Amino acid sequence: MKFSLQFLFHCVKIINMWNITSVVRKGFYMEQVLLLNSDEEPLHLTSWRRALVLLLKGKAECVEKIENIENYIKIDNTLIPKVIILKDYRAIPHTELPYSRENIFKRDEYTCQYCGKHLPGNELTLDHVYPKSRLGPDTWENIVACCKECNQYKADRTPKEAGMKLLRRPSRPLDGKLFELTKNSSKNIEYWIKYYKTA
Repeated sequence: MKFSLQFLFHCVKIINMWNITSVVRKGFYMEQVLLLNSDEEPLHLTSWRRALVLLLKGKAECVEKIENIENYIKIDNTLIPKVIILKDYRAIPHTELPYSRENIFKRDEYTCQYCGKHLPGNELTLDHVYPKSRLGPDTWENIVACCKECNQYKADRTPKEAGMKLLRRPSRPLDGKLFELTKNSSKNIEYWIKYYKTA
């Protein structure tokens, strides 16, 4: 999709002259745009400023029709596309979604996998289903979110030995990119998610 010179000059003015303090104060600093590869595969979320740079350099273009206001993020009086697509294919090496404290809590929906309590992150711990003291691995399949009380009660035992049952069998998320997207708190998730479902 081609842009008029007026639109491009307006974008340059935004990037060069916007007062960053004002942007932060108004809550625009964290606004993001979904970047698609040229084959429409979702790559990642990028900042709206970076998205404008890619558009201005001719490296990317809008995905949706420019007439539809719902396809844009409004920043002051300027509309930024919610989704852009690269014109040239970018080879991205496949990487496994890393297991981490934050990712485990997100996968388990901040819920103790033994008693079912929904808790904030600072009140949860990580539990090795097969105890670490018995060389239980640090993997998606062996670690679950657990409240402090259940973790203390289970101690260095297996769930069966402790007379406890898991709410569900732990596993690695099937779609790492979609998992990363759902960790985002943006109000645009429901808009972006359709691109992941067709990827």
